[in-house]
Amino acid sequence: MDEVAPTVPPAPTTPRAAASPAVIEPGAGSGLARIGHLSALEVAVVALGVLTLALVAAAGVLAYRVHEDQAADSARSAATAAARTAARQVLSYDHRHLDADFAGASKLLTGPFKDQYARTTRSVVRPTAVKYHAVVKADVVATSVIRGTGDRVVLLLFVNQTTTSTRLSGPRVDLNRVRMTMAKVDGKWLVRGLDAL
Repeated sequence: MDEVAPTVPPAPTTPRAAASPAVIEPGAGSGLARIGHLSALEVAVVALGVLTLALVAAAGVLAYRVHEDQAADSARSAATAAARTAARQVLSYDHRHLDADFAGASKLLTGPFKDQYARTTRSVVRPTAVKYHAVVKADVVATSVIRGTGDRVVLLLFVNQTTTSTRLSGPRVDLNRVRMTMAKVDGKWLVRGLDAL
C-alpha cells in the first residue's frame, strides 16, 4: 500500500501593513454617501437662489424700463398738448390788445427764452403791429415729437399764421415749421425754446 505524504498546511503569512485593506466601520459608507448627497443638494439650492436673484433683478430692470417708457409717453403727450396751446398764444397777437396778448404768452414761457420773447415783442413786434394795425392768428395744424424725456420734450410744429394789416391787400397765410422745446417746471409744461425752421 502506498504511503500518502502528510499534507502540511501552508505557513501562515503576515500581511504587509501597506497591503492590508482599510477597515470601514459599519455605516461609514452610508455616511459618505449622505455627505455627497448633501453637497449636491446644496449646490442645487445655491444655483436656484442665484437664478431666482437673477430673475428678480431682470424683472426689476424690466419694470423700471416699462415705468420710464410710460413716463416718457405721458410726458410727450402732455408736452404736445401744452405746445399746441402755447404756440397759438405765443405766435398770435392783435394790435388792439398787445399788452394782454404778450402777458398771456409770457406766462407760458421759461428760461432765457422768456427774456428773449419780452425783448423781441417790445422792440420789434409792438412797433410794427401798432404802426400797421397788424393782427396775427396762429393755428397749429400738426405736431410731431422729435425726442423727449420725463421733463423735456422737443417737438416739430406745423403752424399756419394768418396775418392782416394795412400793408396787405387781404389776409396772408404763412405756412411755418417751428421747433419748440418744452420743459417741465413745477409740474407745468412751459416753452423753453422756439426756432423757426
